[in-house]
Amino acid sequence: DRLPPGAAAWLAPWRRQLEARSDAHARSRWWALFRTTSARGDRCRVVWSDIGKVPRALVLPAGDPSVPLNSCYAVRAPTGEDALAFCALLNSPLAAAWLAAIAEPARGGYRRFLGWTLARFPVPADWPRAVGLLAPFARAALDGAPPDAATLADAAVRAYRVRRTDVAPLLTWCLR
Repeated sequence: DRLPPGAAAWLAPWRRQLEARSDAHARSRWWALFRTTSARGDRCRVVWSDIGKVPRALVLPAGDPSVPLNSCYAVRAPTGEDALAFCALLNSPLAAAWLAAIAEPARGGYRRFLGWTLARFPVPADWPRAVGLLAPFARAALDGAPPDAATLADAAVRAYRVRRTDVAPLLTWCLR
């Protein structure tokens, strides 16, 4: 209910700024922390930066105490295999092309891969099959042998059960 006296004294110089946080939503406790789910390390997390020319994702394994910066987004995965597969999918040229079509543009050819952007990113309908196809590529990358872009693109195309010719215009237009 109350900050300990030492913490209150230490935070006092920043109280006005903390109270003015736009996403604090008039919380009764000006010192409250929020949006901390990405810091929870009890499950695997897939983390990506919010700005880039293409999405760049990595897996933080369960138990990893790392806390992603506020310029990153994270999603907690049900299993380690799910995290590996989603990471591989996000790092694929197919995901880069699809997300480039909807991501907010930034200067210099960069894009914003915000939470709302990724929330609209479709995952393959047969997710268990996709996990089997994609997770090995992320595991190989963790072992120092990342797949080349063409191999990862082919795996993503197979995961969605589409033909390469079906997505060629998307890849060509959005990754030029």
